[in-house]
Amino acid sequence: MKKLILAAVALGLAVPTTPAVAQQAATPERMEGVTWARVVLTKFKQGKRARAMEIIENYFAKADNMSGRDSGIHGIHFDTGEWDAVYVFPMAGGPNDMTWATSPDDIAWMAQMVKLAGSEDAAMKIVEEFDSLIQAQTSYVGHAHSTY
Repeated sequence: MKKLILAAVALGLAVPTTPAVAQQAATPERMEGVTWARVVLTKFKQGKRARAMEIIENYFAKADNMSGRDSGIHGIHFDTGEWDAVYVFPMAGGPNDMTWATSPDDIAWMAQMVKLAGSEDAAMKIVEEFDSLIQAQTSYVGHAHSTY
């Protein structure tokens, strides 16, 4: 019974009751002056970091540059901590970029991977090899304000 009362009180505190709060919540407002990015933290399997970095440098980054778009992708390779690397993937279209199953940028990038690798099968094997080097990975989507 005590838990039920506490839950009812907590729910009551979360519901806006004043007209000012209700009016404010009803006014649509977009965030202006922000950029969006997907941030991916990666930990490679023991002894596989060097090979992963070779693939990134010799294939992934080159394909990105060859695609003719300024993706702005950049990474930081950690010397301490749980993760081996973090890569930031700017989202030019904001959260709408997440609606693509396969984006035009993905297609352009893969076309360059095929050129670098020599065939679609060879390109896919490189992507699969890279994936096999990963022990753990997590990603987040966030935004940055132009003013801070």
